[in-house]
Amino acid sequence: MKRAMQLQPARPKTQGGETLVGMLVGLGVGMVVLAAGSQMLAQHLRGHRLALQDSHVHHDLRSALDTIDRELRQAQSLGQAWRGRVTAQCADAFCAGDADLLVLGQRISFGQDRNQSGLLDNNECSGFRLKDHELQIRTACTPEVWTDLTDAGSLKMTGLQWQVQCEKRGRWVARWVTVQLSAQWPRDSTRALSLSRTVSLRNDVPASPWPTVCGTAP
Repeated sequence: MKRAMQLQPARPKTQGGETLVGMLVGLGVGMVVLAAGSQMLAQHLRGHRLALQDSHVHHDLRSALDTIDRELRQAQSLGQAWRGRVTAQCADAFCAGDADLLVLGQRISFGQDRNQSGLLDNNECSGFRLKDHELQIRTACTPEVWTDLTDAGSLKMTGLQWQVQCEKRGRWVARWVTVQLSAQWPRDSTRALSLSRTVSLRNDVPASPWPTVCGTAP
């Protein structure tokens, strides 16, 4: 009779898996990748925020220049000018005196015959200036009234410059005004922008007396 085969006890199966050291290494690598991703996201968000700030400054600055352009283009306008300005001698209230075109530092002032009466009314003195980092427009002659066009809390105006060019055309003087307006983001002085524009004044004035704003007569 064959000897009964002796049964060998089953060997326990070895289970594969990560060691504690491997888990810690993997966790460390994951944390590094997560930190790098977070930094890239933060840089992207910062770049997006700065782009929005630049767009905001540019839009508001251009809007302010548009307002200056519209108002300044009508400087020293006179209703029915073909009747009131027929000689080389200044004979109306809008080519000299309180309504004359005048530049003093960052300020420019001038008159407009808004109601075409030929008379200088109190609301027909206009102009622009900077005060407390805000652009202001003049809306009255006496006493002077200035109204804010911009808010320093959202756009900080830092500079306003005027340059007037004149050209004599027979009995008349034609003029161009180059305006340069500078501003910055209120909470970040590195986000700054400057724009300029040349405005052609539609209203020529008599050559006598020679306009003070034009400098020495030719």
